[in-house]
Formats: sequence, C-alpha cells, structure tokens
Amino acid sequence: MINMPNEKPDYQAPCYDTFPEFLNGIGALFAKRPALSWYTRRKEEYGYTYRELVDRVRALREAICAQGLAGAHIAIASENNAEWLVTFLAAVSCGCVAVCLDIEQSDEGIRDMLRRADVRAVFLSSTFLGICEPLLAEGTVEKIVLIEGTQEGVATSEELCALGFARLNAGEDSAADIVVRPDQTAVLVFTSGTTSKSKIVMLSQKAVLQNVYDGGSYVCFQEKVFTALPFYHAYGLSCAVLISFQQGAHLYINGNLRTVMAELHMAQPDTMLAVPLMVETIHNQIWLNAERAGKAAGLRKVLKMNAVTRKVGVPFCGKVLEDIRKKAVGNLSLIICGGAHLSREISEEFDLFGVQILQGYGISECSPLISVNRRKANKMGSVGLPLPTAQVKLVEGEVYARGPSVMQGYYHDDEETAEAMEDGWFKTGDLGYQDKDGFLYLTGRKKNLIVFKNGKKISPEKLENLFASIPLVKEVMVYGAASGTSVDDVKLTASIYPDPERIQGMTSYEILNLLQKEVAKMNAELPTYQQIQMVTIREKEFPKTGTKKIKRYVE
Repeated sequence: MINMPNEKPDYQAPCYDTFPEFLNGIGALFAKRPALSWYTRRKEEYGYTYRELVDRVRALREAICAQGLAGAHIAIASENNAEWLVTFLAAVSCGCVAVCLDIEQSDEGIRDMLRRADVRAVFLSSTFLGICEPLLAEGTVEKIVLIEGTQEGVATSEELCALGFARLNAGEDSAADIVVRPDQTAVLVFTSGTTSKSKIVMLSQKAVLQNVYDGGSYVCFQEKVFTALPFYHAYGLSCAVLISFQQGAHLYINGNLRTVMAELHMAQPDTMLAVPLMVETIHNQIWLNAERAGKAAGLRKVLKMNAVTRKVGVPFCGKVLEDIRKKAVGNLSLIICGGAHLSREISEEFDLFGVQILQGYGISECSPLISVNRRKANKMGSVGLPLPTAQVKLVEGEVYARGPSVMQGYYHDDEETAEAMEDGWFKTGDLGYQDKDGFLYLTGRKKNLIVFKNGKKISPEKLENLFASIPLVKEVMVYGAASGTSVDDVKLTASIYPDPERIQGMTSYEILNLLQKEVAKMNAELPTYQQIQMVTIREKEFPKTGTKKIKRYVE
C-alpha cells in the first residue's frame, strides 16, 4: 500500500459533518455570489445567488416537514435542473434520505427502484409522472410532487415552496428541532450495473461531505463551472455540484445533451466536469474540422512545435492553437474527467491546446471519489493520488479502498455487503497498480477479464483503449466470442460502432476493410494471444450507463 503524505491543500474550506451545516455555511460565506445558472429553450439565462438558493431550500425543507415527511425516503426522478438540486438539499438537510433514481432505466425499472428503496414521496418532472402514478394506486408511494410544470390534482414544488416561505415568515422552523447526525444515511444511490442488476448504496451525511471536502482540497475549481453530468450519479452530484457549492463557484447546469455544446459556449466557463465520451467527442470534432479544411497536417506540426518548446521551457503562444481552443471550448482551461478511461494521448493533445485535463477515479460505494490528479501533481494516464483520508491497497491486482467516505453498505442486502467488504476495506473490482510516487493506474475490471485455455488473461479495456487512436472508431467493445465447446475456448472479438460522420458515402465492405487494416497495424504490436481475431460492425451505439460507460453484454 502506497499513500502519499498529506500535502498542503490546493483549496481550503470548512469541512462540514452534516448537510444542515453545509447549507448554513455556504449561505453565510457566499450569500451574494451567483450559485446556479441554467438556460431555457429560448437561450435565456436564469439563476440563483447563494442566498436565493439557500432560502428556497429552507422553504421547501419547511414544507416537507409540514407534510409529515421529515426523515422519509424521498426520491427524485427528473432530468438535470435547478429544482432537482433544491429538492435534494431540502431533503438531506432535514434528516430525509434522498433516493437518486437512475432515469435511464426502463419504466418498470424505475418503478422497481422506487419499491426497493421504500420511497414515501417522489419529486419528479412531467416526463416521469405517468411512470410513477401507478405506485400511488398500489400504495407503494404516498405523495407525488411535480418539480416543473403543473397538472390538475398533482402538488407542485412551487406550491410547497410558497407554503414553506409562509410558515417561515410566520416564525415556524420545523427543521430547527430535527437533529441530523453525521452517521445517519443521507443518500441512496443506485450502482451503474454495467454487467448486472444495480445495487442500492447507502451513504451517510459525513461520508458524502468528507468526500466533498477531500476532493475540493485537491482540485480548486475556477470561477465558472459547467456540467452535464447526471445528478442521480454520485460523480455528478458530489464532484460537480457539491464541490462547486463548497468552493462558492458559479455552476452552470445542462439537462439536455443535445444542447451541451451550445450552452458550453454561452456560459463560457473556466472549468468543466465531464466523462471521457464528451471529451473524445470534442477532440474528434477538432480533428474532423481540421481534416475537412485541409489543415490537419499543419495542425499536427503546430502541436509538435508546442511540445518541443515546452520541453525546453519556452512558452509557445500560437494563434492557431488559441483560435482552435476558443472555437472548440471557449474560455475553458480545466476539465475534470472521470467515470471511465480517457487515453493519455487525448489528455496530452488537450494540454497542448491550453486545456488541462485532470483524471480522477471513483465508485459510488466510496461517495464516490477515491483518487484524483492535481493541477501541480498531474501524471497523464493515471487517475491521480488517493484523497487525504482515503487509503488504497492492491490485493492480487485489485484495488481496495478504505476511509470515512466508504458506504454504510447495500440497502437491504447484507449478503452483497459482506461480499464487497473485508475488514473495513471495500473491494472495488477494479484492477490496477501504483507507481513509486503513489499515483494510481487502472487496467480494467476484474469481472471483465478474458481467460484463455492456456491460462493467460487479458483485460478487454486494455485493448479498447488502443482503438482510441483510430479516428474511424467511435465506440468499441472487446470480448471473448465462444469458438469451441469449453468456456475458455474464445476468440478475441472487437465490436465496433464507426463514427457516422467519417463513414458517409462508404459501403459496409469499405468500412470493414479500413477497420481490418487498422486492426492489423494494432495487432502487429501485440503478443499473439492479445491480438484481435475478429471484427464486427454495429449499426447503432452501445447501451450506456449514466456516466456513458458501455453496458457490456446488453443489446
């Protein structure tokens, strides 16, 4: 086990034990600063200052208490929007358990999550009203509240906030009498379930807020932050939202992936939190534009020049690179990237464009952050150093994590909890190693390992990462296709979804021929047992989790 000694934090802020403390703290420290902004379909910007945000949260919290729901399990089923966050903060600051629903699931999947999590009230957008209403009839859910829009006979967040403000103005403050303990459950989060049914992770008040403090001490966000990460996922909620609020940053949120790039340019943030798929999309678009303009070769020369001058300590201020950066990402200079692997080559190219990418690593069961790179301690290709209060060790190549941010267990699932924990250590299921400086590197998932008849093993992720350098490939999944009677008699196969913009006008034969030539070049650098033996082409994207990881073995 290698853990670096605690260093001076990049950013210093109070460490809160409970969400009532967190709410009071950010309200007092940053009252007049802009806290949260979003765009309408008409591209109009709306937002809250920290004082307005905290006041609205307190009003909804008071209404929740007045409805007799203090301490209840309250689910949120909605796309990203401001009221999602208001509902979350109101719930967890009055002792409720916020149930973060994965809205990417099927209708019955969403209903199943609500049943399994023992939810009493659901705050939802109109998209999910029809899905959740049957649960009222069956008695599973007691109350449904619309957080946007109106419908006859259905309560709304606006009505509850109005009730809350009226009660507060009349001197009522029900939350003042509620004791919220650091060790009580604050959040239920559903795991991504890339290969199996999701589990329900229980995170305490202290676990989440300690993780927010630790993550924020390693990475200082700049003034304006942008994210399209789903709030129902621990990465989007803790790392993007709560760290931004803890640092008093101005957070711009996106709730529609179709408008991400337009809103990114309107917001002009300094910092963005993203998953690799979004970074890869921007990177691909830069090169696609350069190729179409006949400037790709020139751009490569400029990037090489920048790399050379940096090595000798001479700053390079090329107008070409500055113009490309402005056109692609505006004022953006820092990207925090997590949720999946991002190739080192892409990180290096963005750095040459003037955008630093800091990769991190987390898992829902750890609230979620385990490690992250820092602005002055960044090793590209790694997922950084363990957080100040996190311990990491490797057991037969598997990453184990321990610390105050580790989950309380899986909800109503003692068997799975016992399987996942060992003497206080959480077994992540991820494979990796640490270098002599303590930086953590990931090599794949333990359960994804492909085992051959001769006993040799390969992580499909290792091979999938090699495809990142092939522009024609937008998505890929490597797996062992059965080629005999035994389980370990397999043929390494790459299922590829080609980039639609790059294959326009090409026949299936031409696409396959080009891909096979690229795979042949790749195989030439690999040991025989690691070489791709078969290539198949997909006509549609792979199903994905909320953080845009491919769901393996799901069509």
